[in-house]
Parts: sequence; structure tokens; C-alpha cells
Amino acid sequence: MTIDELKKYVTSNKRICPMPPEWAKIGEIIKIKPGHPCTPLILNGWAFSSDEEKQKRLVKQIDYASKDEKIYEELKNFILKLSDSQWHKE
Repeated sequence: MTIDELKKYVTSNKRICPMPPEWAKIGEIIKIKPGHPCTPLILNGWAFSSDEEKQKRLVKQIDYASKDEKIYEELKNFILKLSDSQWHKE
């Protein structure tokens, strides 16, 4: 699956972003620290961000992960294994 195909997948079927527990795991997969521009919008970030901001952040995380093939593959596999109930949707 290409980067563009993964971006299309995460924005299709009314998907916004993973639910907070799963989104926190994405932060671990892409190896970012709090305060990084790709930090998942969880905790206070969840409450004070729009669905559009959440979706844009997820796409930004995919772009960030794509710079390292191993990290991208791990992220892609994690995202594709998420169940429908593990997604925040419109």
C-alpha cells in the first residue's frame, strides 16, 4: 500500500482518527516526544481540537513516518489492523 493509498484509507468511511488509546500507540510507533508537531491529539488535545484538525494530524503522522521505511511499514500494519470500533468517526 502506497502512502497516498494509506492516506485515502484513513480518511474514507467517515474515519477521522484512531481513538485515543490507539492514537497514543501511533505516537510510540513513529517515535515522537510530546510537543512534536506530530504528537497525537489526545488528552487535552482531543477536547480542544476539531475533527478536521485530528484528521490532518493523522495524515501528517503518515507523512512523517514515510521518511523511514521500517517505521512506515509498522505504522501501516498497525492502522490496517484497527477495528471499526477503534476509530473516531464523523
